[in-house]
Amino acid sequence: MKLTHLFHTPAPPHAFAAFADHLAYGRLSSRRDALLQVTAVPLSAPWFQLGPVGVLQIERAGLEGALRALLARLDKVPRHASLTLPDNWMRSLVVDVGVLPRQRQDAEEQLRWRLKKLLPCRPEDVRLDYLQLGDNGRHLILLALDRPLATLEEIFAGAGVRLGRIEPLVLAVAALAPGRGRGVVVAVEARSLGIAVVSGSRLTLLREKVLPASQVRAEALLCHELTRSVEHLQAAEGGPVSVWLAAGEEWGEVVARWSAGTPKVTVKMLEAGAGRVPPEGGSRLDHLALLGGVWEGEK
Repeated sequence: MKLTHLFHTPAPPHAFAAFADHLAYGRLSSRRDALLQVTAVPLSAPWFQLGPVGVLQIERAGLEGALRALLARLDKVPRHASLTLPDNWMRSLVVDVGVLPRQRQDAEEQLRWRLKKLLPCRPEDVRLDYLQLGDNGRHLILLALDRPLATLEEIFAGAGVRLGRIEPLVLAVAALAPGRGRGVVVAVEARSLGIAVVSGSRLTLLREKVLPASQVRAEALLCHELTRSVEHLQAAEGGPVSVWLAAGEEWGEVVARWSAGTPKVTVKMLEAGAGRVPPEGGSRLDHLALLGGVWEGEK
C-alpha cells in the first residue's frame, strides 16, 4: 500500500453517470478498481438545456423519474455517491492570475474578479475549480453555473443520495489512461466532446465542446480539436503522442482516419480492463464513466 492511500479517505463505492439519453449506476469493489454491478435506465432527451456557460437548466421531473426508477432496481439506496456529467455541461479557460492566495476562499475571490470580463454571466453565479499550470501564473479554470448543479444535488438528496465528487466525463475516464502517461484523452457522447491533454500525472489542457447536429461537421470539429491538442503537446515536449478514446466504435473509425494523416500519433480505445466489469449491464462508456469516477488506482 502506498503512503498516500493510507491517509486518504476513499470515495464511496457508489457512482452515477448521466448521459444524454440515460442514467447509469455502478457499485464498485472495496478497492475501487472494479465494477461489481452496473444498472442503467433511459432519460427522456433533451432533459437539460445548454447555454453559453455550459448547462443552463435541468428538466427536473424527467431526472427525478429516472433516478427513482434506477434506485428501485437496487437492493439498497446508497447514502453517498459520485457523479459523472456530460462534458458540455462545463466550460474551461486558461487565465493568467499570477500567484494565488493559499486560502481557497481568497483564491476563488481573486479568480472570480479576473473572470468578470471573460464570462457572459456574473462570476458569483458559477461554481469553479482550478489548477495551476507550471510556474508562470497561468491557471486552468473549470466552471459551470451553480444553480443547475445545486438543482441536481437537490434531486439526488431528495432520493436519499448525497453527491460528493462531481466531474465531467473526460476527467473521469482520463483517470483510466494507462499509466496516466503522456497523451490526449478524448471522450465523445452524443453531442458532447471533451479533450484532456495529460503529461505524466498532470493535466495541462482541457477542452469541452458541443458537437454540431450535422455528422459531417461534428467529425470535422473533432478532428480539428484533436489536431490542436496534439500540436499543443508536441510543441511543449515533442515526440510521439498517444490518443486514448472513450467513445463508440463509429467515432473510433473517425479518429483512426484522422490519425492516418497525423505523424507520430497512436490511437487506442480506452478500456476498463480485463476482470473489472460485470458480465452484464451497461455499455463500455458506462463502465469507463462509473469506474473512472471513483478510481483509486493500483495500490
